[in-house]
Amino acid sequence: MLLLFLLLLVPIFSIADYTPDWSSLDKRSLPSWYDESKFGIFCHWGLYSVPAIRSEWMWWYWKGDQPDANVVKFVEKNYKPGTTYADFAKDFTAEYFDANRFAEIVKTSGAKYFVFTSKHHEGFTMWPSRTSWNWNAQDIGPKRDIVGELKNAFKQTNVHFGLYFSQFEWFNPLFLDDGKFNTTNYRDQVSYPQMFEIVNKYEPEIVWSDGEWDKTDDYWKSKEFLAWLYNSSPVKDRVVVNDRWGTGTMGSHGGFLTYADHYDPGKLLERKWENCMTLDKMSWGNRRDMKASDVHTVFEIIEQLARTIACNGNLLLNVGPDMHGLIPAIFEDRLAEIGRFVDLHSEAINESKPWIYQNDTNQPNTWYTSKLRKGTFNGRRISKKNQLFNQQTEKQTVIYAWILDTAHETFELKSVKTTENTTAKLLGTDAVFSGFGKSDSIIIPSSKIPWNKLPRRDVIVLKIEYAANQERNPLKSASY
Repeated sequence: MLLLFLLLLVPIFSIADYTPDWSSLDKRSLPSWYDESKFGIFCHWGLYSVPAIRSEWMWWYWKGDQPDANVVKFVEKNYKPGTTYADFAKDFTAEYFDANRFAEIVKTSGAKYFVFTSKHHEGFTMWPSRTSWNWNAQDIGPKRDIVGELKNAFKQTNVHFGLYFSQFEWFNPLFLDDGKFNTTNYRDQVSYPQMFEIVNKYEPEIVWSDGEWDKTDDYWKSKEFLAWLYNSSPVKDRVVVNDRWGTGTMGSHGGFLTYADHYDPGKLLERKWENCMTLDKMSWGNRRDMKASDVHTVFEIIEQLARTIACNGNLLLNVGPDMHGLIPAIFEDRLAEIGRFVDLHSEAINESKPWIYQNDTNQPNTWYTSKLRKGTFNGRRISKKNQLFNQQTEKQTVIYAWILDTAHETFELKSVKTTENTTAKLLGTDAVFSGFGKSDSIIIPSSKIPWNKLPRRDVIVLKIEYAANQERNPLKSASY
């Protein structure tokens, strides 16, 4: 009987791998797919796409503690007196929304994952939430399960599907009362149940939390949720989360770290991080007064991609659809052009690792990624998934040099030491450079570059093989 009793206990303890405390939760390794993906697309879409003024924070700028006079005037000029934010719902028609088209645009961009705003700070849910009656996309506005349609569309692709979720809601009476009376009614009746809803119903591979900063992780019950997510949820083995789980957690606790929007450290970080940025420099949500000059150029995005993945980050690039359900044509065009670049240079991006230098000591706007050759060498595996960066060995390491300043008569990369066997292939072309000899740098005259054959003239990516052995720990070395 005692033996039977002990056997019955085994599954109980084996399931509870993680306990609801950061010392336990922070030990969980990120599923490898996330690090290997490098590039994702963010999508901010909600009721704020109807007024489409200022940003996705429009309601706060209109009715918050310090209203924006321009937003107030816009509403007074364009809407009848007495208009409320809820009145915008009837115009949120999304009549041209096609989830399959969204998936196609994202796939064409070369991105490997997609994160969609299931609920922003306005509290309007893009799925038929049981705790948001008549304030969701099924009950009012589009009268569709937007999250569900997107989930089904992305199932048909190789793009991982994730959901953004705002913990707080600006003007939810329960949330405001919790602040006044030190209660937890909003959490217990709204936010906490909603997190379980989206995970159980849509099985996202990313849970991207936000809007957490006003309250502690204890208030949000973040640690309890994450313990369930890692131990018992339907996505426990493959889900990835960020670091926005309560006051003081950003940059410290969770899965990958975000630190801040548009975060770009310029140096190697030991822990996996994400640079979330938006194509529209002024807003994450759709803006009716957006100008072409407000949109990041393709080169600017490629530069951010290079800087980010060289330093152990992923790039999450945002677009904001309009109220009709269309991704603006200029965004679609940018993503397609980025996709063409990613396709031609995928080996320098997907499944790459940082190198011993993040950028070059002589040409600082040249950034490095690397890979180890797959297979065996001297009877051992060469490719290692779990290491932070690849050391430089002549026979094992492949270096990718992203040259982002191409206005040079000579390209001299002093972080790369060459041997008689060193070669440098110009990705996107058939050009291969060799004959470097033993040298403390790799030198390629600009006149030798077949400029007319390059997919872009503002970016050069070299695949460098058989460079000389070097040993360096970039975490302990001065950055350049």
